[in-house]
Amino acid sequence: MDLFYRGYDSDARITSGAAHLSAAAARFAVSIVRSVPQLPDAAWVAVQRILTVDAMWSLCLVLAGWLIATIVGGLVGLAVNALLMMYGLIELWKEIKATASTFKQWAVTAYEARTEAELDAAGALFAAALSAGGLTILEVLLTHRIFKAVEGKLRERFPTPDWLKKQYDGAAVQRNRPLNQIVKVAAVIASGARFKGAKQLASDFPVAAVVVSSAVVTVAAIAVAAWVTNEGSKRRPA
Repeated sequence: MDLFYRGYDSDARITSGAAHLSAAAARFAVSIVRSVPQLPDAAWVAVQRILTVDAMWSLCLVLAGWLIATIVGGLVGLAVNALLMMYGLIELWKEIKATASTFKQWAVTAYEARTEAELDAAGALFAAALSAGGLTILEVLLTHRIFKAVEGKLRERFPTPDWLKKQYDGAAVQRNRPLNQIVKVAAVIASGARFKGAKQLASDFPVAAVVVSSAVVTVAAIAVAAWVTNEGSKRRPA
C-alpha cells in the first residue's frame, strides 16, 4: 500500500475512491499507533480496553470516509460517499459532525500528511485530543449501533493490514515494558532479595533511580510495615 496515495481516476470512480480511502485510513491508523508513547497512563489503559487493532482500522475507515466525503469533497468525496453509502454509514455522519471539533485537527493533519514527520505530528494531536475528552467520543462511536452493525462488513471489503497489526502490537509492547520492569524490581526488593540481584534488574531499566526512590521504596515500606504489625500482634498479651 502507498501510504501517501491520494489520487483519483474519474474513469474508475469506485476503485480509485476505495484506494484513496484505504490510504487515508492507513495514515489515520499509523498516526494513532504513533500516539501510543505519548498517551497518559490512564488514557493508554482505556485505549487498550476499547480499541483493538480491528476496531481501530474500522474506525479509521469511517473517520477518513467522513472527512473525505464532507470536508475534502469534490469528485473523490462523491465517490467515497457513494462507496460508504452501501454500508449505511451516512447515518453516522451527523453523530461524527456533532463531535468533530475534538478530532478535526488530528484528522485533517493525518489526511494531509506527506512525510513520516507529519504522521508523527498527527500522532501528537491524537494524543492531545484523547486527553481533551476524546476517549468518551471514541467509545460512543465504537459502540454505536450502526458502527457495530457494519464494521465486520467494512473489514471484509477493506481487511485490516497485517503490517498495522505488527506496528500496533509492537507499540503496545514497548509502552508496557517500563511498567513490567517496575513490577519486577519492586518484587525483588519486597521479597528481600540481595542487593546485587536488585541492582542487576535496575540496570536494565533506564530510570532505576526514580523506581528505587518511589515505587520500590513504597512497596518495601509496605512490606516492612506489615511485618512489624504482625510481629507486634504476636508479642501483644492476650
